[in-house]
Formats: sequence, structure tokens, C-alpha cells
Amino acid sequence: MRADDYKNSQALAAKELAGLDPAAVAERAGAQYDGSRICLSFLNRPVSVSVPGYQVRWTDQKPGEEFSLTDGVLVLHYLLGAKGLGPNGELVAYRQIPGGEFYTQAFHRRAEIPLTQVFGHQPGTFSKVAPLLGGVERPGLGDEAASFRVFPHLDILLLLRYGDEEFDPEGQVLFDKAIIHYLNIEDVAWLGSTLVYRMMALAREV
Repeated sequence: MRADDYKNSQALAAKELAGLDPAAVAERAGAQYDGSRICLSFLNRPVSVSVPGYQVRWTDQKPGEEFSLTDGVLVLHYLLGAKGLGPNGELVAYRQIPGGEFYTQAFHRRAEIPLTQVFGHQPGTFSKVAPLLGGVERPGLGDEAASFRVFPHLDILLLLRYGDEEFDPEGQVLFDKAIIHYLNIEDVAWLGSTLVYRMMALAREV
């Protein structure tokens, strides 16, 4: 998708949100509305969405920093899709989400293979990085695993198996099933990939 497509998508979402009650939107999304902004957490960092206008920015935005178009679309689509439902604890693979079966291989190449390449051969690095994005360790799932509250009502689990002499390392991205009520299948792919890429970036710093 080109930059113009993301701009159009963001503009359409903002237009739809402008026709809704922002206080009700915030409540359904697990966010707060202060009369001029909807405030919520995205990937363990505070975000504010202006009302009206529905421009997205980091609440703690640094000088010169911008909020990416793709992330902005994710935030607005999350607000639009919010149903007030929290995580239900049922984890599903990308292929198990409606429409995901057609894009499973693309998502695997885009998210799960990079996850494996960066963390699958460095035991312990994943567990050092995950808490920096709010990841909570999930013992008993693979060799290393953590659950991330990526939006107030959405969880993603990243899981690693190191492999052995017979099997190669394997990384997996699993989603709380509640995500089907909030985001379309393209947004789900982008959200899962975004989490993995942020983990990869942090791995270079530890």
C-alpha cells in the first residue's frame, strides 16, 4: 500500500469517527476522553487522538518525531472497531482469523520468519527485550514466550522454540481471538508485524 493509500484510509477513518460520540468510542476502546482528546496505550506507549480532527500523535512525542501513517491507521481502525470486549484468553494463529488463510504465507514471511531469525539463535535475548514493550512472560509456552497488551483490549503473544539437532528454531505470532471484533485482516497482519519489528529494533540495543 502506498503512502497516499494510507493517507486516504486515515482520512476515511477520521470522517467515520467524527460522526460518533467520542466519549462512547473511548469507553468501548478502553481509552479515556478528556473533552478534546482520546487517550490510550499503543504498544506500551501513550497515544492521544485529537477531537475533532482525529489526528494521532504520541502523548510523549519527542521534538522532530512523527507518528507513522501506518500506525495512525491502526489506531483509528481500533477505535472504529471497538466493541468494549476485552481479551478472552483464546489464542489463534493468523490463518485462523477470517480471511487469514489466504495470506498466511505472506504473514509468516513478514513476521514469524524475522522473529525466528533474530531471536531463535540467541536464547535469552527475547526475554530481555520483551519487558521493554510491556511483554509479560508466559512460562510453559515454548522455550520463551510473552504476552503483549498492544491496545487496551487486544493481546498478542510471541512464542519461540529454539529447536534442536532435528528441528530448526521456530517463532510464532498468536492473537487473542477478540481481535476479530476490532481489526480487519490487513490490520491484524500489520499490527503483528509492527510488534515483531519493534522487538527486533530493541534487540540491537541490548
